[in-house]
Amino acid sequence: MRVVRLHTHQSLAPNIELELDDDIRHYAVNVLRLNKRSSLRLFNGDGHDYACEIIDYSKAILRVKITEKLTLYSESSLTTHLYLSVSKSSHMDFAIQKSVEAGVTNIHPIITERIVNKSTDKSAENKHQHWQRIIHSACEQTGRSIIPQLLPITELNQIEQLNDNEHGLTFDASSNQTINSLNINKPSSIKLLVGPEGGLTESEVKVVSLKGFQSVRFGPRILRTETAALAAVLTAQQLWGDLAK
Repeated sequence: MRVVRLHTHQSLAPNIELELDDDIRHYAVNVLRLNKRSSLRLFNGDGHDYACEIIDYSKAILRVKITEKLTLYSESSLTTHLYLSVSKSSHMDFAIQKSVEAGVTNIHPIITERIVNKSTDKSAENKHQHWQRIIHSACEQTGRSIIPQLLPITELNQIEQLNDNEHGLTFDASSNQTINSLNINKPSSIKLLVGPEGGLTESEVKVVSLKGFQSVRFGPRILRTETAALAAVLTAQQLWGDLAK
């Protein structure tokens, strides 16, 4: 039986009654068609699920009783930080959604030279809110109870310098290195940088190299940005994370 999981910003604890926010009420009652005595789970990013039972609902309210606090084990031992070049709306949505499903820890959108439409402050704020909703939805779907952090959009040259004990990879079809050729020995964290359609410019390649990132290729084929993001996270999880188990 499918478990209904919904994200909320509200504080959660066992054995309390809670009136849920309007957006959750609308989705639960009008879309999922839940009713009195229906069961669901809530999560707010604290690392737990909270089993609930609907005790009252109408067009105006949805009240639940939290019956149990559940601990899930759905997070990878590998901390994965994804620097992701901002791309077209649907492509960016896909990259964020699938990266969350694959186990990414942090997503950091970056502005690169080959982006056609630069964001204004207002559009950047709207995009951030939209992407955050995609992250919440992906967590609902995949059973993640810790929500990946979405950082503000940043210029490529402003990303942090890697420390000596950090590993960073960027992806370039012309690189003569593969991930396996680097012989990285079971890191606890990895930083991945995925560029735009057409790749990073020559000057940008120099910037990320000076930041400590190593350039590698994904075989003989050129991947789209959204495909490369998913492939990068899955490859890291397969080599060093929980997909290797």
